[in-house]
Amino acid sequence: MKYKIQISLLALFISLSGQAQVTNYKEIEGQWLVKLNSNDIGTVYTVLDFETDDKSFKAYTRRGADRDILGFWKSSLARVFTNDFKKGSLIRITDGNISKRGDTLILAAIFRSAIGSYYFNGEIINQRLNAVLRDRNKKVRGTIVGDKVATIKFPLNDYLKIVTEAIDTAENKIYNRNELESKEWGEFEKIIKKKSKRYVDDVELVFAFYYFASKLPFSHFNLTRIEEDTTKTSLNSENNNLFLEEKNPTTALLTIKSFAGTAEEVDSVFSIILEKDYSNLIVDLRNNPGGSVEAGMTFASKVIDSTLIGGYFLTQKWFNENDNLPNEIELSDFSVFSEANYDLIIDGIHKERGLLLKVKPAEESFKGELFIITNERTGSTAEPIVHGLKLVERATIVGETTAGAMLNGERFDLESGFSVFVPTADYYTLDGYRIDQSGVEPHIKPDDKDPIKYILGHLIAEN
Repeated sequence: MKYKIQISLLALFISLSGQAQVTNYKEIEGQWLVKLNSNDIGTVYTVLDFETDDKSFKAYTRRGADRDILGFWKSSLARVFTNDFKKGSLIRITDGNISKRGDTLILAAIFRSAIGSYYFNGEIINQRLNAVLRDRNKKVRGTIVGDKVATIKFPLNDYLKIVTEAIDTAENKIYNRNELESKEWGEFEKIIKKKSKRYVDDVELVFAFYYFASKLPFSHFNLTRIEEDTTKTSLNSENNNLFLEEKNPTTALLTIKSFAGTAEEVDSVFSIILEKDYSNLIVDLRNNPGGSVEAGMTFASKVIDSTLIGGYFLTQKWFNENDNLPNEIELSDFSVFSEANYDLIIDGIHKERGLLLKVKPAEESFKGELFIITNERTGSTAEPIVHGLKLVERATIVGETTAGAMLNGERFDLESGFSVFVPTADYYTLDGYRIDQSGVEPHIKPDDKDPIKYILGHLIAEN
């Protein structure tokens, strides 16, 4: 009898210990006010609802938010045919596992949203969440920090006021005020002001602004909040934009993820290319969203052997006085910009009616066969480079039509802590072609899903 009592007490102790451990995990249940700092959408404040089940968890932002952005029918289709908006949440954290190390809860899950899916790894100490988002290549794509809160007052900000200030700024700074007379602009202003009254957090506002602005007849218009990342893991800690790979002794592949880097970064890569004396260079610009004029013009200078007139910017000063494009005489009066310096080109856009872009070849440049790969997400700074190299027959362009998102954009701070990105100069090629909303057509649209393989097997092999 004595032993039976001891065994029963031991079983009860083990059972209670297990229940206590589960209860600890339930500490994370409820609402968390968090700050998401992302390469994709900047900084946003939102509320995550956490739910647990034993050692698993999930979290999500407001359910049904997609209805307030897309409307009933489009949101219904999005829920059926994509995995982005399950139950209408714009952000979801799924497949979560919880473990404990001392007083720290360790979280591992999948972060899902329309901006992408990433690995979520975090920890909770004293009701404080710190998490990192990484892509499949383990590159940091964002951070999430926040605290559990008992009550939250919605909305988190006055979103109608923010939208109104953003629109007022755009109407003052946009390159051509005639765009404000378009049907598309009128519809945008009406719907974003009306719907902003329904949004409860930054995520909903930023997603909605991006969605409705994408219907406008110009690009480079968005709303973001940019704050310094104060977490231990900086989003800028991995800033390599160029990757060089030797495909064979005569051919190199240069992948340029973005032109957001520096001229020095481009110089460094091309010093290797020139030293190796490759006969063929494949440049992969797929998914390159653009970047700075410094890296872009430096790259162009490394692959041309004669001066390249890229095109010209037209500013608000031009469109205030003219409805047509400049003729040859008027173009000859434009200031010529040929230095890879962002501050100088912005200064010129602020002061001049128009600005002519000219790229001079570097002292040492690549003179072999050049192949450029593009897709529908090759945008902004990358596009005039592709068009210019195609126009002078310097490169063979392979892939898909580019994004059609080429304007000069500038960021203007708003009182709310947000900033609005506004197109301040239109861009035309020397032959009068407007890349924005149209894109650049490639020479070849291969049936082969692997354009690198196509170039190596069909174009270089034939040479």
